[in-house]
Amino acid sequence: MNDPTDFRPDRRQTLGLLLGAAATATTTGALAQGAAPPEIGVPNAGVPRLGEELTPFGAVRAGNGTRAIPPWTGGLTEAPRGYVPDRPSPDPYIEDVRWFTVGAADVERYKIRLTAGQQALLAKYPDSFDLALFPCRRSAAAPQRIYDASLANADRARLGENGLALRDATVGVPFPIPANGVQAMWNHKLRWRGGNVSRTSLTVVQSGDGTRSLTRLREDFASPYAAGDAAAPPLLYRRTILDPKEQAGSSLIVQGTLDPIAARTRAWAREGERGRVTPAPGFSYDTADPVTGGICTADMLDMFSGALDRFDYTLVTRREMYMPYNAHRLTNPSLSMRDILWPHHPNPQFLRYEMHRVWVVDARLKPNFKHSLPDRTYYLDEDSWQILASEHYDGKGELLRYAEAHPMPYWQVPALMPTAEFAFDLTADRYAARGLENGLAPPRFDAPLKPEDFTADALVRRGRRG
Repeated sequence: MNDPTDFRPDRRQTLGLLLGAAATATTTGALAQGAAPPEIGVPNAGVPRLGEELTPFGAVRAGNGTRAIPPWTGGLTEAPRGYVPDRPSPDPYIEDVRWFTVGAADVERYKIRLTAGQQALLAKYPDSFDLALFPCRRSAAAPQRIYDASLANADRARLGENGLALRDATVGVPFPIPANGVQAMWNHKLRWRGGNVSRTSLTVVQSGDGTRSLTRLREDFASPYAAGDAAAPPLLYRRTILDPKEQAGSSLIVQGTLDPIAARTRAWAREGERGRVTPAPGFSYDTADPVTGGICTADMLDMFSGALDRFDYTLVTRREMYMPYNAHRLTNPSLSMRDILWPHHPNPQFLRYEMHRVWVVDARLKPNFKHSLPDRTYYLDEDSWQILASEHYDGKGELLRYAEAHPMPYWQVPALMPTAEFAFDLTADRYAARGLENGLAPPRFDAPLKPEDFTADALVRRGRRG
């Protein structure tokens, strides 16, 4: 196995490659002055027409010149053939043939399409890890009311209080045509993911020596903002440990905010079924998330969550890259954890990658702030604003963590949401898998959840049911 200090790409070179060698010298200076990044594939790019050349979410509606990316035609909104209610949805693209495979020997050829994290995994595990590329299926979809609200947001949404608070947006994507990195990150935080969602899932920490720790969780998500209350929290989150038995009943509640200046993100925790409910203000920023064995920080929940105040965010570019997408294979109920989770990384046989356009956001820690992962790169899907991949560096530019969200279209809503997230500790031989649902009931998108269910009093009342 390679020495872990040998395979991690240099961050400056990676960003230069993303910008393109020819454009680096001119574009970097423009971005530093706050200019919008170059558009790709947009007719009359100076005045892109939202809802015409661009989708209501600001994605390029057209395909690309090679047809590797097709036009967006509305996404997946109908049940696939063979769907049975209350069962996992069949793979609508099961007949797709693998396009090609990217292995360790192919990195130089495809580097322009690969994240630094993907390059690191291919270099670290050259004999077992590869990327299976399939035809691009632009399956992301949302209800018409979300599209209508996003179109309206383009003319009214704004940032206040040093760019940290959101103003005048109601439902949907607040900035379909983002002018800077902060706006792009708000789009991820407020992306459409349905209203109320409840699911049982597994979080597994897998080590290279074969040892594995498994936590079964019940997770509840509610978004009063998505329901149309523009002043309400954008996201309410509750998770309760069901297994292992010695931790059963331990719960965490997080209340998001649209204005971190006036009302910061709030959190409460309870240890065990009958433990005392206490505020958990420390579950933020770079606090280690214990469920992931410390691989993930608190602000890596949902790929990124929490306040935007500690980093400067630069919108680097929008480009075509190989991204995880349409991850129906991971939800096959016949698969066991042993099938999916190999010692060093997930079994690549069950991972699907496609070429998609993504927005690239560079995040750097502000002066006088502290964070264990001070430099980051995010890759945001243009069709949904879901962060599909993220790289986390130390202050010297060394890649320490890499995370991928593997989403699929939940046509019932409709919405594109991750069915699993993988976070790799590149300084050690281990990774965390979050959100796995194999053998469990599919998510409920009509869960009877109310804002008062996400409070400290609710934890006291509900006990183990937390």
